[in-house]
Amino acid sequence: MKAFQCPVCGNIVDESLLQCKDHSVSGEMFDICVCRNCLFAATLPQPTPDEIGKYYQTADYVSHSETTRGIVNKLYHIVRKKNTKDKLKLVNRLSTPGADLLDVGCGTGYFLSACKQDGWKVEGVELNDLARTTAETRISQSVFHSLDALAQTGKIFDVITLWHVFEHLFDINNTFRQLKHLLKPGGRLILALPNPTAADAGYYKEYWAAYDVPRHLSHFSPKSVALLVEKHRMEIQQTIPMKFDAFYVSMLSEGLRGRGKMSALLNGFRQGCRSNWIARKDGNYSSLIYVLIQNTF
Repeated sequence: MKAFQCPVCGNIVDESLLQCKDHSVSGEMFDICVCRNCLFAATLPQPTPDEIGKYYQTADYVSHSETTRGIVNKLYHIVRKKNTKDKLKLVNRLSTPGADLLDVGCGTGYFLSACKQDGWKVEGVELNDLARTTAETRISQSVFHSLDALAQTGKIFDVITLWHVFEHLFDINNTFRQLKHLLKPGGRLILALPNPTAADAGYYKEYWAAYDVPRHLSHFSPKSVALLVEKHRMEIQQTIPMKFDAFYVSMLSEGLRGRGKMSALLNGFRQGCRSNWIARKDGNYSSLIYVLIQNTF
């Protein structure tokens, strides 16, 4: 396998942790390889930017569609309503409605719509054509197809959010620099990320649904996030657990192990409870929200 340099600390990512299957589209196998220094992990081999699109061509990729087919997708939409309320409360604590908010990887625009209705001035970025069209209809305004296209407008923002998006991106250091340039002084950058050091990840191993290879190119431990944030001269102001994710991801993981629907629901609920209980002591919840602020020194 070709050597892969860790984008966080610069070491070589060469320790194979797991082999995971793309259950959604291709059936191909990919390695999860970890940096021994900072615990950043990468999906290898990585598809090229020209190749990655085909791995999203499935109706099951619920963040890019409005499907409610199946019990788990129905649960996703129920939980999404609660999560959206929590996200809105968070951004309202960081700045006042009427401020400028950018949602990167906005999907079908559900969160953007909630923010706009609450008085925020919003913009979105979404690469997927179908999801972008749905988002534009939902918020009654255009959505940018890339950060580069948005940057050309000269707009800057009080709050920038990436809800389970950063792990999908190819050049995370360049993206981080772009995001910093799009922030107003004193603005906040919010990253929501799966946590591969959580108890449910350790339990499900190669079946952990949040590995989602090869769509998730990167897998960030809290340690690697802290080092990446420091590298880009930002500071983690707050870390917030996403407790519902442990249940949703565990149910999906049970399905990948071949469990029937009822068994997946029951076992997934049990493992979600276990993961959240363990995380009460070490903070390693299944997903974490990192609220970042730019250092002034």
